[in-house]
Amino acid sequence: MSLSVIFSSKKINKDFIKLIESTSGVHKIEVLPYENPGKYSLTEVYNMGLKEAKNDIVLFCHDDIRFDTKNWGRKLLKHFQKSDYGILGVAGCRYLPKSGKWWEIPSEMMGQVYHENEEKRWLSTYNPKFGNNILPSVLVDGLFFAISKKNISRNFDEDVRGFHFYDLNFCVQNFLDGVKVGVISDIDITHLSIGQTNEEWERNRIIFSEKYEKTLPLMVSLVMPELKFKKNSPLVSIIVPVYNYGKTLDRALLSVFNQTYKNLEIIIIDDGSTDEFTILKLKNLNIPNTKIIFQENGGPSKARNEGVKISTGEYILPLDSDDLIHPTYVDQCIKLITQNKNYSPIYCDTVHEGQMRGVEKRPEWSKERLINGPFIVNCSMFSREAFDSIEGYDENLKGWEDYDMWLRMMQKGYVGKRIPHPLFIYFHHESEGTVSTIANQDTQSLHQKILIKNKLIDDPTKKSIYNPLTNNNTSFNSFV
Repeated sequence: MSLSVIFSSKKINKDFIKLIESTSGVHKIEVLPYENPGKYSLTEVYNMGLKEAKNDIVLFCHDDIRFDTKNWGRKLLKHFQKSDYGILGVAGCRYLPKSGKWWEIPSEMMGQVYHENEEKRWLSTYNPKFGNNILPSVLVDGLFFAISKKNISRNFDEDVRGFHFYDLNFCVQNFLDGVKVGVISDIDITHLSIGQTNEEWERNRIIFSEKYEKTLPLMVSLVMPELKFKKNSPLVSIIVPVYNYGKTLDRALLSVFNQTYKNLEIIIIDDGSTDEFTILKLKNLNIPNTKIIFQENGGPSKARNEGVKISTGEYILPLDSDDLIHPTYVDQCIKLITQNKNYSPIYCDTVHEGQMRGVEKRPEWSKERLINGPFIVNCSMFSREAFDSIEGYDENLKGWEDYDMWLRMMQKGYVGKRIPHPLFIYFHHESEGTVSTIANQDTQSLHQKILIKNKLIDDPTKKSIYNPLTNNNTSFNSFV
């Protein structure tokens, strides 16, 4: 495999050609510069280049970039050699809204690009680095994108004039034809100017949006390979209830896919989402060993109960769609829960992110501590046997349903077991407020209600002693 590089410039910069040749790491590289002071559109120039290019792999790039990664060309060729992708870039997105503004939902953006001007240098990162993997996308940015001529279906649309939306149009046309578009993260690029919107950009955006009015929005969701697992290892069912949190779902699912323990099935329950983005994402998911169920809104307890009902795993792990688990979490849970059939739940310390940040150390399990108040996270593993013995979550409760379930498991003779490491990441959203806002009479009343329900308070008139500001169940170390 070899590489052709095409770029358009008002005036050819020979130093830029030398930069391409000296940093690519490709011995037989073909550089095709086109001096174009304005006679041709960019799409016309690129199509000229495609006809002239001798190699199957062709890179299109702007002339105001710097290649920061040594042997970047060699890395690029390797990606094409090991995949059937037709288009690859260093930045792009999984979701293209009707507006054509692909950056509108940051959680769906991928890749990273450095920016630099006379005053400063900064990094625009849309997703953590993902090594040598390729993340599927709808489109990639024209700053740096490469194609495999044999794998694309269309050339550039010359009806698209100017310097804007040619890349989106090219990607979308090919994407709709079934061409695979992806983002890579192992090549660093510095953009030596700042992109901006102007009147020409807005005109092209309107033309683009009207052209694809019937097809937008477009989405390619998370695509995972088959999970490989050891024989004779017990199956773990991950239950993921979703209600209008589609923007964080991929992140949660990636944390499942990255588990060192691989004998997993994923059960996603959509609890009557009203958000079009979430619904579209769920309909586009392509994950092996995964079931997706749509139901009318019934609350998290009903969703989790339904998820467990259709699951087949010996052990169950609930995971909310906006939270994450450490890659070793399931593995460590399994090692403990299989030691003693009475262990349920297995829980861990917590990392808090978002509006409230820090590490929360959970105490060791005891009946007294559990009665005093909740300290076990909802994302805790339990056996199916323990779940069946208490008939699941109480769907009548509007809060603390997991706490109620742990109490009922305790009364059935099950014992909680702590992993003394922060392996669960809980995200606090702006609407949730702070700890002080929940330390109120309602919280105490709910605690009291659950204790009375489970006959753990002799005197129904006795007030709950639980107060999240004063209880000794947990210790919280803030790092804000």
